[in-house]
Amino acid sequence: MMLRGLVTLLEANRPTVVTESGVEYLCYLRGKVRRQSGRILVGDQVELEPTEGREAIITRVLPRQLQLVRPPVANLTGIFACFSLSHPAGSLELLDKRLVIAALSGIAVEIVVTKSDLAESPVILEDMVQLYRSIGYRVWVMSVKTAVGVAPWLATNRAGIWVLTGESGVGKSSLLHAVIPQTVIETADLSRIGRGQQTTRWVRLLKIRDFFLADTPGYTALETEVAHAHDIESQFFEWEDARCRFPNCLHRGEPGCAVREGVANGTYASSRYRSYCVMMDQWVKRWGV
Repeated sequence: MMLRGLVTLLEANRPTVVTESGVEYLCYLRGKVRRQSGRILVGDQVELEPTEGREAIITRVLPRQLQLVRPPVANLTGIFACFSLSHPAGSLELLDKRLVIAALSGIAVEIVVTKSDLAESPVILEDMVQLYRSIGYRVWVMSVKTAVGVAPWLATNRAGIWVLTGESGVGKSSLLHAVIPQTVIETADLSRIGRGQQTTRWVRLLKIRDFFLADTPGYTALETEVAHAHDIESQFFEWEDARCRFPNCLHRGEPGCAVREGVANGTYASSRYRSYCVMMDQWVKRWGV
């Protein structure tokens, strides 16, 4: 009997797979399949053949849609870009970079502003939220401590695999524990191959409503190859209607630049323009053009 399922955990090269019917199997990977497919990743869609009990053999790894480098996870649907204004204060440049790279990678993205109860200035918080919403991003404002915003965030329909990203201390772990019952996390922390508690896992997928949330240790890095500088520029959607003198203007030093004029008169956010310039400088430094 051949089944199809999703790799939700990889421990000591023993994948845990959840089938389409919700049954969980601890699997082995045939040598031929390993040679053909290479390293298997959490998030891979596979075909498996049950053996004894809740164990099975993976007979095929289906083609991946995309792959995240760190943490190693396949077929990612979206990211929650977590950001806090204080305790600690996040970097808008890093937030904007995540938004751009996610879009260029074909990954959906939502902004989660954490620790709203600790915001030193409600006005600054509101301005930041309104800025990104006006650009077109879905922005959630929440506090795990007061439970503000958590319920509507959970109630939104999503599918696939999502991951929490953000700097250390931004509140990713607190948010994870707030939305996943502690008993589920404790159960997931127990090794299924007789090694006691898991302490060296890379990533695991935990089911929330109709989507999977990746519980990842450490920092999550998004990287992608950017073929042309205009790929970066195209992700700053608020500038779409700007009419520069030159149609291929990159908004750096060109004369007649409507974007730089808009930044100077307050039409466009200076923080977003700074982020754009940093990304452009990094691209030029890497490619030497």
